[in-house]
Amino acid sequence: MIKFLKAFELNTKIEELLREAKANLWLISPYIKLHHRYKDVLKTQLHNDKLEIILVFGKNDTDIQKSLPKEELDFFIQFPNIEIRYEKRLHAKFYMNDYLSIITSMNLYDFSQDNNIEAGILLEAPVLNLLSSTNTVEADAVNYFGEVIENSELLFKKEPQYLSGILGITKKYDKSIVV
Repeated sequence: MIKFLKAFELNTKIEELLREAKANLWLISPYIKLHHRYKDVLKTQLHNDKLEIILVFGKNDTDIQKSLPKEELDFFIQFPNIEIRYEKRLHAKFYMNDYLSIITSMNLYDFSQDNNIEAGILLEAPVLNLLSSTNTVEADAVNYFGEVIENSELLFKKEPQYLSGILGITKKYDKSIVV
């Protein structure tokens, strides 16, 4: 399903996308300075080792802290399963979880959320279905932004480590390491 989003509805859907992420969360935005509402929602995911977060930011190649301030970086590196990437040519904004994706004009920037006229397109389809499908807007968007991720520069990566449980069948989260 494809739906046009504007104003409050766009903010609400981005908040839902962050809250409902279970295994995948892509946050692609040139500028990232989270509104406190988005940060509060993400804090509920802070200890979810199953959630793989990929964050791509860009634009300011002379001072990348203008695109991702240290306070925001410090917040994101707390997550147990995260990649932080940089793409100096990035202007597009794309946010995706396991079931929803949003292509939008809105940066993940508190000023944008509070002051700008913003709009976006909501795409609803499970990510697993998109990996095997073609010729859909949803699949095209995921494939395109997957390439953006692959071509961006990896700055930070933290992966969860697990202990084997009974007979090696189960696993228990132990810790995360920076790789």
